[in-house]
Amino acid sequence: MDVVVKCPKCDASLPVRAEQTSVTIRCGRCGRDIPLDFSEAVRSDRGVDRCPICGGGDFYIRKDFDPKVGLAVVTAGALVSAGFYWFGRDLVAYSILAGAVLVDLLVYGRLKDLTVCYRCHSEFRGSYARTAPAFDLHTADVLEQEYERRIGRR
Repeated sequence: MDVVVKCPKCDASLPVRAEQTSVTIRCGRCGRDIPLDFSEAVRSDRGVDRCPICGGGDFYIRKDFDPKVGLAVVTAGALVSAGFYWFGRDLVAYSILAGAVLVDLLVYGRLKDLTVCYRCHSEFRGSYARTAPAFDLHTADVLEQEYERRIGRR
């Protein structure tokens, strides 16, 4: 399983392979040593039961897609579409906008899911069965604040 952990100090993304029980990695941005404690399920790619950074057991599922890329595709389509709309080519403008949305949806539909920790936002990629629920805003609000108080950010 591939894990992208977030540094508790500077939020840098650090990719790690979950192969050993416990390991310490060093953040490349701030130099902090981060102890990781992988569970047997995470190491053997059977599932995500406990986060190696914060020790939490609350996760959600999302698509393995950078939202900024999707937003860029739709924004580019909207800008090109606006240009055609300005010159009175309404049908072409709407077609370009619809095409940008369809491209975004097709790419989004072909992507796999990944599991994300509510507290520290570590990401888990692997071939395990996804059992976590979809994102819940209330759960995220409560758990993120709890984690940030625990590490001294709030």
